[in-house]
Formats: sequence, structure tokens, C-alpha cells
Amino acid sequence: MNEATPKLLPEELAVKSALPALRASIAKELMEKHGMTQTQIADLLGVTQTAVSYYLRDKRGFGARDSVQEEEVRKTITEIALMLSQKEVNRRAVATKFTEALLYIRRHRLLCNVHKQFEPQLDLTACDVCDTS
Repeated sequence: MNEATPKLLPEELAVKSALPALRASIAKELMEKHGMTQTQIADLLGVTQTAVSYYLRDKRGFGARDSVQEEEVRKTITEIALMLSQKEVNRRAVATKFTEALLYIRRHRLLCNVHKQFEPQLDLTACDVCDTS
């Protein structure tokens, strides 16, 4: 295997780093802008209250923090938080928005530096696995 072929699949990297970063940003927005409790947020995100506490204290989801700062991703985070704050939550629409955000992060190569931390030998200039998947 050469230095341009990663061992981690893009989906694995997304689950390990981008998804927690998205959840952390959404949790913060739900608390700050929508006045929700950690328990309410946990229920909406399908995680434990402890996980939400970690998200809010930057103990989880911080590895790919830079990837969720991109303007387009921030817009999606705001949309997801708004959708989750509604009385009737459309779970399918929320899942679609999460998927869109993760695809955007991959296609715009926003996880390359995170990937390099997992696989230091990876040649990022030659890697195109996220471009083609």
C-alpha cells in the first residue's frame, strides 16, 4: 500500500471525528440559542446526557472542530438545530442534513489534517479517496 492509499475509509474518519464535531456544534447551538437542557439535547441527538456534557465542554468532538467552522457547514448546523428545536421533529430531514454536512466535509477535504493525525505516513497531496467516494 502506498502513501496515497489510506487505511481508514472516509466513512470511518467521518464517524470518528466529523460526526462528533457536528453533534458538539449542534448541542452548543441548541443550548445557547434555543435554551435547551443537556437532557433534552441528548434525547434529540440520540446520545447520552454525559455525551452532551462532553460536547459542551469540548471533551468530545473537538478533533475535527475546524471542519465544522466552514461557512456552509455552519449554515447546516444552524438548520439542524432549528429543525431539532421544533415541536414536531422530522427525523428523516434531520438525517438528510447530517448526511449533507458529512458529504460536504469530505468532498471539500476538510478532514485531511485529521486523517493525517491517524495516519502520519499518508501523503495528503496524492490522496484522493474522499474526492472519489
